[in-house]
This record gives sequence, C-alpha cells and structure tokens, in this order.
Amino acid sequence: MTHWAVSYPGAAYRSGCDGPDAFDCWGLVRHVFRHRFDVEFPPVIIGDDGVDNVRAIKQSARVSGMRPLPDGALPADGDIVIMRSRVRLHCGVVLELAGRTHVLHAAHELGVVRQPWRDATEGMTVELWRKPA
Repeated sequence: MTHWAVSYPGAAYRSGCDGPDAFDCWGLVRHVFRHRFDVEFPPVIIGDDGVDNVRAIKQSARVSGMRPLPDGALPADGDIVIMRSRVRLHCGVVLELAGRTHVLHAAHELGVVRQPWRDATEGMTVELWRKPA
C-alpha cells in the first residue's frame, strides 16, 4: 500500500497557499488534514509575528478537535508538529514510513519536503498535536 504522503514532496512553496500545486507550511497541514483525515482547519497566514501565529494555529487545531500532547511525547503518524526557534515558526505533519519518523513540511527554500524527524526539528522547540482516538 502506498503511503498517503507520497504525492506531496516536490510541490512549490508559496505564502498563503493550501494546494494542490503550492503550499505554505500551514496550508500544507490544512490540505493534508482536509483530504486525508476529513478535518477542516480555519486558514492562518504565517507572518512575522510568531506569537500570534502560534496562538492562531493552536486555536485552529483546538477548534478542529486536536489536543496538545505533553512535553516528551513521541510523535506518531498524522500528528501536527509546531516547531519554533527564536527567529522561526514552522509546522508540518508527522509521517511514519518504514519504521522511521519524518516530517512533511513546506519550506521557503525547498518547497514541500519529507525530512527525517531529527533533521527537521533540530534546534527547534517542538509541540505535538493529535486528534483523539
């Protein structure tokens, strides 16, 4: 069986877009959850104010039934990952492929990519959100 995420890598990055040919990071999360998990998130434009962006993303996830996981929780397929550093806010979707954890995300310089968990989250504060079972 082909994993649901194989068609996304290679799509272009474009601010404010949620597919199908271009995405920003939250637009990719919205698109994946809309088409794969039948969950609709309100739009959020990722801008310069990281605090407001994080608040808006969390509110959007909460309204859609997602819940934050405690610090130190292990990521699982389909989780939303919010990654923050002092200068950057980013988000993506956790993928489990062949027993390895990856992050599917839309990056300015790369477009949509699938990266190993450690590479995608290195140097970032990570927060995971999951839809209750």
